[in-house]
Amino acid sequence: MTRQYGRPDVSYETWYSDWMKMLAKQHTREELERLLYGARHDVQKAAQQHIRAVQKSHSMGGNSMARAHGRNRVEASGETAIAITGAIEIHELFPEHAKQ
Repeated sequence: MTRQYGRPDVSYETWYSDWMKMLAKQHTREELERLLYGARHDVQKAAQQHIRAVQKSHSMGGNSMARAHGRNRVEASGETAIAITGAIEIHELFPEHAKQ
């Protein structure tokens, strides 16, 4: 039996990134939930840092490195949270591809 995500064109092989698949194979669901909690905290912290950097700048060039660093941290933390969420979904829908 082939499991479907809810759409006929989506499967385990095509829907999930290699990073999500790796996380699902290396971590149990409980470990992933702890990692997701930390990743969400990191996103919040990075977003606050980025907002502070934007508020401190008074010109287009002012504080640009801090703004860029904050934006990059928000993006990286968000991508990590998305990957962990996908790995948790793999545990739910495709347990044969996940660490138990």
